Amino acid sequence: MYDTRMKAALRLAALAPLLAAPRAFATPDMIDLERLAGGAQAAGFAASPARLEAPPPPTPRSIPELKAVPDDRRVDLRGLLDRHWETTDSFSDAAGRTLVAGTLDLSGDGWLVVTPPGRGPLLVKIERGMSAEWEAGGRRYSADLDVSIFRARLNNLIEIKGGDGSTLWKKRIVDLFQRTYQAGREVVIAGRVYRLFLSRMPDGGRPASPSDRVGLCLIYDELDESGRHSQYDFYRFPIETMEGSALAAKLFGGDAVLLQASPDGSELTISR
Repeated sequence: MYDTRMKAALRLAALAPLLAAPRAFATPDMIDLERLAGGAQAAGFAASPARLEAPPPPTPRSIPELKAVPDDRRVDLRGLLDRHWETTDSFSDAAGRTLVAGTLDLSGDGWLVVTPPGRGPLLVKIERGMSAEWEAGGRRYSADLDVSIFRARLNNLIEIKGGDGSTLWKKRIVDLFQRTYQAGREVVIAGRVYRLFLSRMPDGGRPASPSDRVGLCLIYDELDESGRHSQYDFYRFPIETMEGSALAAKLFGGDAVLLQASPDGSELTISR
C-alpha cells in the first residue's frame, strides 16, 4: 500500500509543472494568425489594414478509378461558346443584372469577363494595376484589383464599384475561377474527368472585346493522395488547329489523344 501511494505521489509531482503551465500548442491544421501578424511586425513589416484570414481547407473528394467511366468519343460543342461567361456569377443594381466570370487566353493569362446589361462582354486582364471603367444604363462602373503583400497571389481581390464608390461585387481571384471551373462541360478522356471550355479570345483592347478567334480549353482538377484538390492543369488549343485535321495532344499523365473539330465547329471527336 505504501509503495502504491508513494508511486502515485511521485507521478503527480512530476506532472504538476505541466498541469500548471499554460498550453503552448495550437489545434492541428489551424494557424495562429495573431502570432503570425505579430511576427511580421517584429520583422519590420507594416500591419495590413485588412484582416488576415487563412484560406478555407480544401474539401476532400474521392478519386475516381480510371476505368470506372467510359471515355467520351464525340462531344457536342453547340451552346458551349462563351457559356461560362453567362453562367458563373452576377450582381444586380438599378441598371439591371451584370454577368461576371473568369476566362483564360491561349497564353494562359487570366481575364475578368464583365457583361453589363444591354452591352457586349468586356474583358479585363487580371494583373497588378488592372483597372477598367464602363457605362451601362446611364451609370458608371469600375473594376480594380485589391493587392496585399499579406495575401497569396490568388487570394487578392477583384472589386467592381459603382460611380458613387459603393462596392457591388467582390471576390478573391481563386473563388472566381473556382466558380468558372464549375461552369465547364464535363468530358472523360483516358478515364479522367476534365472540364471543357470554348471561348472567344480578347482582341487586345483595354478593356478588350471578344475577337473572332476561338480557343478550346481542357482543365483537369489534380487531386492528392487523400482526394483533396491539389492544382488545376490547363490544356489550351486554338480551335482552328483541329478543324482541318486531327491535332495530336498530350494531356495529364502523358495521355496522348487526337482532337478533331467538325468543319462547322459543332462537334469534337476524341480518339487515342
